[in-house]
Amino acid sequence: MERLNRYIIGSNASIFQKIDPTKNVEVFLPTNEEEIKEAITYAREKNLPITTKGGGSGMSGACTGGVRNKVVISTMRLKQIHELNFGKGYAIVDPGLTADEFNEKIQKKQPNWKFFVSPSSRDIATLGGMMSTDGGGNDAWLAGTMVDNVLSVEFFDINNNKIIVERIDDDLSKSKITCDDKNLEKQLIDKGLSLLDIAGSHGVLGVVSKLKVMIKTMPEAGKESYAVIHANNLNNFGKIIYGLIEHDIPLTYGETIVEARHPDISGPTNPPMFILKYPTEYDEKVQAICNDINKVDFTSVDLEEFEVMAEIRVKMAKRNPPEGFQMALFEGYGIYGENLLRFEEIITTINASLMKHTFTPFIKFGHAPSVYYEDNKKIKGIIMHSREKRPENLTPKVVFDGIVGCVETCEKLRITPKPEHKWPFQKTTEKHKRLIELTDVLGKQFNPFLLECSLEELAELVL
Repeated sequence: MERLNRYIIGSNASIFQKIDPTKNVEVFLPTNEEEIKEAITYAREKNLPITTKGGGSGMSGACTGGVRNKVVISTMRLKQIHELNFGKGYAIVDPGLTADEFNEKIQKKQPNWKFFVSPSSRDIATLGGMMSTDGGGNDAWLAGTMVDNVLSVEFFDINNNKIIVERIDDDLSKSKITCDDKNLEKQLIDKGLSLLDIAGSHGVLGVVSKLKVMIKTMPEAGKESYAVIHANNLNNFGKIIYGLIEHDIPLTYGETIVEARHPDISGPTNPPMFILKYPTEYDEKVQAICNDINKVDFTSVDLEEFEVMAEIRVKMAKRNPPEGFQMALFEGYGIYGENLLRFEEIITTINASLMKHTFTPFIKFGHAPSVYYEDNKKIKGIIMHSREKRPENLTPKVVFDGIVGCVETCEKLRITPKPEHKWPFQKTTEKHKRLIELTDVLGKQFNPFLLECSLEELAELVL
């Protein structure tokens, strides 16, 4: 049973799934701050690295901790809501609550209130994990990513110092730092530690114990329009995203089907296509964006047809090809700026890389427009996901060579791998340099795998 527990705790949703449970030397499932500190003390005294684990729904492999001996601290039992303040619009919560659990509890108290960060895995992803990955989702275009919705974070360092990082104003790069150890507090202030550093850090700075997050009332129901937009080619498809971003259209739903090589999807949807919902007052602007692009077909639809299309989009990732099986070889292409205007070249090059490594492109879809952070700068574009047909000769080497090929393609095309889940390739980024600076101060015992791992170590995790 103990071995099974270590195996289950080590699992995740990525393709990096080769887990040796004996490498999880000890697994802790704390229920309060004192038990978190006990787990950290154990790891410090044994001189073992610590990997913090949320729901394990991420596609990065970050929560595996690699193939190293380690201590795993799971947040799955840290699910308390310490305060719900509807008057001031915030809640203080444990990191182990999922977004769905949190919203269910909010709406039992106030049905018209909500926490507005909704990743696709919101039934599994924990709030702490969403902060560590800076999760977003379909709401991100209007509500922002996780960091945009967090007011403060409490975490413990390797010496069990509680560190509180609080938002000062709308400038997320500036935070108020409070720490038990005043010398450490000064060092962190001098380094300018902020919420942006914690967001997307994947647990390398410490163990998150509490978050203070924004909660808001749901917008008053106004008149909304629904539309399906088709482009005759991928460059015109990219121009639509570019135009929606440029005119800052407040979409309440924006999803795309970029490619679909399945008759049950490609027939009814005819990609590339958009499924949009937005305030009716923006009808003219949205239609004008489409009319300015050659051979783009804008169609107003009713709620019933909109829901049919949205349902097809939601279920795409679960749809296998008529023959064989799909897999998510490389999850998350962030495409933005002028790159949106050369979408055809981007997709063609990605597909050539996939086919070179014996993977057949199957479906591509995404949130668009959406937002994410790259080196602490907010980016507006599309976060595109893909699924490929699994080759018959599938081996760990075939999979890993395909991943490396995709990463090299992203670098060539200036695409952001999103989430940042191919760790050896991140060593030239400003985010990596920044985390190295901060771990020099906070201790290097939290998930060092992410900042140090080699291609060889990453390859060992592929089944």
